[in-house]
Amino acid sequence: MAEASSTQHFYWHHTKLRIKDPKVSVPFYERHFGMRLVDEQHFAEHAFSVYLLASFEDSGSDAELVASLPKPGTEEAHKLVWSSDRFHLMLTHNHGVEKQDDYKLCNGNVAPHRGFGHIAFNTADVYAVCDELLAAGVRFQKKPDEGNMKGLAFALDPDGYWVEIVKRAASCKLSSRFNISQTMLRVSNAEASLAFYRDHMHMNVICEKHFPQWEFSLYFLSSHDPSPADSKSEEAFEYMKSLKEPVLELTVNYNSDEVYHNGNSEPFGFGHVAFLVDDVEAASQTLEKAGVSFKKKPSEGKMHNIAFALDPEGYHVELVQRGTTF
Repeated sequence: MAEASSTQHFYWHHTKLRIKDPKVSVPFYERHFGMRLVDEQHFAEHAFSVYLLASFEDSGSDAELVASLPKPGTEEAHKLVWSSDRFHLMLTHNHGVEKQDDYKLCNGNVAPHRGFGHIAFNTADVYAVCDELLAAGVRFQKKPDEGNMKGLAFALDPDGYWVEIVKRAASCKLSSRFNISQTMLRVSNAEASLAFYRDHMHMNVICEKHFPQWEFSLYFLSSHDPSPADSKSEEAFEYMKSLKEPVLELTVNYNSDEVYHNGNSEPFGFGHVAFLVDDVEAASQTLEKAGVSFKKKPSEGKMHNIAFALDPEGYHVELVQRGTTF
């Protein structure tokens, strides 16, 4: 295991998706999936804004935290969000695109620009949730009884990103109706991608599922929870569906020579996954010595508190100095 993984406290902090209109997308996730806007930051000189949302439980320490959260957009909110090990969904808005009628984003699920697949939310009753979403006018890619996999669904957010809705494990004790539970990326080489996220990003393999009848496999990793004794067992799969914090899902399609699109060239869409680290310069140097490639090193550009590594598929992996402000 790379030394940086054990000394820099890598923690999966957010997944970035570009959006067309924050006045539409932010309320979508608040209203339909119970997320809370934790912070917003506006960079007028670069003509973009970011909105960070998180899932909270309805009781216990989360409820106390929610009651004391600073107002989004304040210095207090900035400090809190960049020191928090809670996972966030980052929605990034490039100013002015909301006025462009023909502006569309890539959802990562249409060839030849497949790559990012979806985010997901866990809930106790998938069917009831889908009925409510349909009544509210939310569009669907797949309803619970459609396709090979029954009991799960894919809603479409305002920009066409797929939002999977998954049934929680019966053992799940979360008090909130929803928790954000996955980010899915397609990969071509399971061993290389698992080694990258396990050994360099210090994630734990929670479970794996193999579907030879449909020619694909799934691997689920977490920054927040320990690996079970047997990641291939049904118990591991149920354990995964009981977790509070999300997992990174790596999807491998058998016998495929598809080159996956990372979302950061035309057509744009998914941006990156990001990890907080204690010392971004030291972490980057250790990763570089281990053979990891970089899109941006900390010393490059104007922002020296962030870096962008490249995973084996070319997806951008942001490293952010823990406790920084922008």
